[in-house]
Amino acid sequence: MQTRTAPSSWHVLLVKPRTERKVGQLLAENGFEICVPVQKQLRQWSDRKKLVEVVLFNNYVFVSLDSRQIKEIARYRESCRLVKFGDRIATLSKAEVSMIRQLSLLAQPVTIEYRKFQPGETVEICSGPLAGQRGHITALNGISRMQLALPTLGCFANVELRGEQVRRCQEMALQR
Repeated sequence: MQTRTAPSSWHVLLVKPRTERKVGQLLAENGFEICVPVQKQLRQWSDRKKLVEVVLFNNYVFVSLDSRQIKEIARYRESCRLVKFGDRIATLSKAEVSMIRQLSLLAQPVTIEYRKFQPGETVEICSGPLAGQRGHITALNGISRMQLALPTLGCFANVELRGEQVRRCQEMALQR
């Protein structure tokens, strides 16, 4: 009888500062498929310039895991833990992993910016009963909750959504 392996998906590990390469190497040596994107960048000190290899995503290691390996990763908890949104483990799409890998191939310096939503931004709801609707953030209340005005519903109803339910839109203004 043939055994089927569970499909693997890419996840994000949060690691201690400045240990991304070390943890990635340890996981790779233990059979995990990992991605720790690095890039050579020119850094300047007061007396010299030097080309150094920089980890693009501080404190993150990307790893492909199936359901069996997710349990196995727990034994490395002193050096890393899976990133979660609410109760769900964060999962990356293949397109996101491909983009992450390609970032390290760029000749120009890459900087990663972590931004929270700001009032006035246009966002699209990506899950729940209002999925596909667009609106403006009118207020932030706490870290993970926000209010949106949704004029496409014919009114400016305020709704509260968790941060993982919305994503930024490419457009700067709503189509009215």
